[in-house]
Amino acid sequence: MTNLTVQLSIVVAGDLAMFALVFWISRRQLLSLRYALGWMVVSALLLVAALALALAGGISDSLPLTPTGLLSATGIGFLLLITLQLSISLSGHQEAIRELSEANALLEERLSRVEQRERSRDA
Repeated sequence: MTNLTVQLSIVVAGDLAMFALVFWISRRQLLSLRYALGWMVVSALLLVAALALALAGGISDSLPLTPTGLLSATGIGFLLLITLQLSISLSGHQEAIRELSEANALLEERLSRVEQRERSRDA
């Protein structure tokens, strides 16, 4: 068994484990469908990348990287893009929570004024 075959086997085994983990987490509703599908697509792309690892050997020969190193660097870049997307999503949620909190505070103030007016009418 060549070194490349061992590397491919490890990548495919990791990919299948990742897919199974994401599926298990999503079935238990710990991960929303939106993100589960995204991670399953990442898993499928990792499988395609594992198959393309042999082709990456030619590309990595022109660079100071092994095929696995090139695949790892590409994967890390992709994960950084996912992290950026999640940060943008989180920032949007944070802004929505702030707006809802402000609206809730205004409604509480309005309700207390209405209740106070009703009390003063009844007295």
